Amino acid sequence: MRPTHLALLLFLSFGLSAQTSLNIALKSQTTYLNDMNDIWGYTSSSGREFALGGTTAGVSIVEVTNPASPTKKQFIQGPYSIWRDLKTWDHYAYVTHDNTFAWNTIPDHGLLIIDLDSIDNATPTFKTMNPVIQTPLGSMDTLQTAHNLYIDEKGYAYLFGANVGNGGALIFDVATDPWNPTYVGMYDDYYFHDGMVRGDTIWGSAVYQGKFVVVDATVKDSTVALATHGTPNAFTHNTWISDDNSVLFTTDEIGDAYLTAYDVSDLANITELDRIQTSLGTSVIPHNAHVYDQWVVTSYYTAGVQIVDAKYPELLVEVGFYDTSPSFSGNGFYGNWGAYPYFESDAIICSDIEEGLFVLEPTYVEASRVHLVVYDSITRAPLSNADIVFDIASDTLQSSIDGLANAGTHLSVLDSISVKLAGFVTHKSAFQWQAGVFDTLKISLLNVNNVGTQDAAHSAIVLQPNPNNGTFQLTGVEDGAYQLIDGNGRRLEEGLLLKDSITLKNKYAHGTYYLRVQWGSQAKTFPVVLLP
Repeated sequence: MRPTHLALLLFLSFGLSAQTSLNIALKSQTTYLNDMNDIWGYTSSSGREFALGGTTAGVSIVEVTNPASPTKKQFIQGPYSIWRDLKTWDHYAYVTHDNTFAWNTIPDHGLLIIDLDSIDNATPTFKTMNPVIQTPLGSMDTLQTAHNLYIDEKGYAYLFGANVGNGGALIFDVATDPWNPTYVGMYDDYYFHDGMVRGDTIWGSAVYQGKFVVVDATVKDSTVALATHGTPNAFTHNTWISDDNSVLFTTDEIGDAYLTAYDVSDLANITELDRIQTSLGTSVIPHNAHVYDQWVVTSYYTAGVQIVDAKYPELLVEVGFYDTSPSFSGNGFYGNWGAYPYFESDAIICSDIEEGLFVLEPTYVEASRVHLVVYDSITRAPLSNADIVFDIASDTLQSSIDGLANAGTHLSVLDSISVKLAGFVTHKSAFQWQAGVFDTLKISLLNVNNVGTQDAAHSAIVLQPNPNNGTFQLTGVEDGAYQLIDGNGRRLEEGLLLKDSITLKNKYAHGTYYLRVQWGSQAKTFPVVLLP
């Protein structure tokens, strides 16, 4: 996989409903009679790719090796549940459900294990297990349900939100004997709605406490909490750690919530880096986020799937999206449940509750970013509340109290920027967005008190035309010298006034410059806009 810097905006129409996407194309869609829930992927030893989709009626296995022509291979019926979660180890799939009422009808579906080597058989090979587990208080509980699960790189399965104890994390060894997992321990201080594990560290989502919990699970039967940290909307649904284990991403399952990034390299000093919402409407609810290389792929219920470039996590930038449920918008638990981005083919598979299985083709784009510094050209003091507008990127922001602002876009184009602040000359210039680069742009604004058009001892001084292409007239002053200065205060050229005509010696980029004219003991500075 190689990222491309070409931004592709697609507008796809199906019947009367329009689906909008950025840098993601639809390859196929598979529908079901039953609603879908979570999704995971599996790649066989021969390289075949399969979607493992949870539905309210059971588990669907669909081959997506040819993304344009998916093939339903198996369906394993289970108890009715709107919540299923699926993960794989070797050639086995492990499935949980979270319907406590199903126990009365189908009591043997606590943890479902599927032998994925049997996908092509007439009847797939699967079984269920319901181990009896001793809680920290000494009671014995039978595993019936679990909300989520995760399997780490060492082959330990962590079942979250189970009916055992407080519903923290039940730990099973699946590597030793994948067909017969062995219970080895638990963490049970909090109910975990979901979680992710790497390097014996659990990143758990304590949804009802609105925080993530970091747990040392090196010793499986003696786990220890290391740190906790609140999330912006206090309903922590999902956590996922970056590939270098330094940045954690979370989602809050609530309307208008965020995908949030934290620096977790020092657990004694966890720091929020940035947060972002999707551009596909307001009030939407984020669900599950997954890190793929430098990108984060996140499912949003009524807004589909979003790709965020997190190369610089202090400035998250949306670089792709696809709306799988154009019939829904705003708040509500409809639409896209999950997205799996880990196939070698780079295909993303999505489970939409109502619309079914989507196979999508993403174009992973590196974002362009800029750090802006706005300051007074004379005093060098930072300028706050300056309006900053990028034309092509269609981004508008304001400088902070420190004169700072950050902007990012999926585009890699030549743009134009204008910076406005009352009492200052408006700055206009060209800016080149560069994919994969976090640039710095310093912008100095000239106070209008330092700009003259009228002098008490002289007639009106007029610079025209303005904007111009480097040749202009300055009436009211016939003798003197000039200096051309850029927005950073650098002197670009100087020369003598020849009557009332000035032709710049060099060609300069489009933007706002300053012409300082001096005659006798007097001097005036004029903003000059040079055309491309």
